[in-house]
Amino acid sequence: MTSLRYPLAGLACMIAFFYALWPIVRGRWRDPAFMVLCASFGCQGIYMALSTPAAWTGSLFGEVTWYNVVVQLWIVAALACQQVLLILWIHPPHRARPRIRRRIALFAAIGAAMALLFLLAGRHGPPVNHFSHPGDQPYFFVYQLIYLTTFSCSKVILGHACLRYSRLTHSRWIRHGLRIAAAGSAVDLLYPLGRFADILLVPLGWNPASWSDVSRTGLTVGITLNVIGWTAPLWGRHLADARRWCTDFRRYHRLRPLWLAIHRAHPESVLLPAARSDVCAVRDLRFQLHRRVIEIRDGCLALRQWIDPATERRLAARYAGRPRADHEAARIAAALSVTGPGGPRSPAQPPDAPSAVLTCPLGPDYVADVVWLVEVSRAFDRARRPAAGRSAR
Repeated sequence: MTSLRYPLAGLACMIAFFYALWPIVRGRWRDPAFMVLCASFGCQGIYMALSTPAAWTGSLFGEVTWYNVVVQLWIVAALACQQVLLILWIHPPHRARPRIRRRIALFAAIGAAMALLFLLAGRHGPPVNHFSHPGDQPYFFVYQLIYLTTFSCSKVILGHACLRYSRLTHSRWIRHGLRIAAAGSAVDLLYPLGRFADILLVPLGWNPASWSDVSRTGLTVGITLNVIGWTAPLWGRHLADARRWCTDFRRYHRLRPLWLAIHRAHPESVLLPAARSDVCAVRDLRFQLHRRVIEIRDGCLALRQWIDPATERRLAARYAGRPRADHEAARIAAALSVTGPGGPRSPAQPPDAPSAVLTCPLGPDYVADVVWLVEVSRAFDRARRPAAGRSAR
């Protein structure tokens, strides 16, 4: 399982690292917090990459070498970066600098203490990652307590800060990202929880192998969630743009039946040559959607003088109590029917008649107008299909 979990988590970290590094290298983004965030991704990616080769890391409960110590020091460095990042976010620069120096000194002392304790533990042979009798290797026992306590406290502080500031921000993607990062910090705590049990509960009958997969999986899932959460403000806006584009294309396509019928009846309402299909509009979709809405509105203004009062009263009685969009679609269909071949040669009302084929009951803004026109277009298409089926029979 480790051969699959750690490389995938490491890949996520390195993708985030290079994604954040690119604007820094190009000189477009030199914010200190952003640079520390990039360093945090790099440290986590290196930790995951170094944890993958089983031939070097050894078994979970086997002998521990300096290679394992170096791997764990990389995660300590990542924790230090995350603490510095919180300081940069919370405090103004003149207050952040002394706090950053103290926090870096603290984590440097932790790393030095771990190295010293491991050096002392190795004086009587390589330490073993198994604690049936903790008194047999006291230095390595303290080493593990320092490492796991540092990991746990850092994750608790990080998760609490993420939850707290997610309630204060007005940015949607920063809020979502902080909550995802907080969830990742909570899942990360499965790792020290399992390792604490391996250290403290084995003499009481605890089986370390029963929790090993859970703790390792929690570590990789938690780090991946942290990466997703920290980078959410970067990729979130692109996801929002993609969703907006899909919504616009769906609306553009659903307006086609109404637009095509009006275009055939009044080709002069078309501003530019029409595209051969809706797929041709993907390059400049927002402009094409605006254009289609305007052309429909212009065509409806040309149609309003072709509805006589008797038809208005008949349609109002027929569609009483039914959706407003169905009524409007029927009025457009009635106007189109009299402008085609065989229809009257003169309008039923003067050009400045107060009646209008279309109104927008959802509000005067553009989005409400588009939503309303889509409803009318769908109602128009539904009413047209049964009529087309009857004429075919």
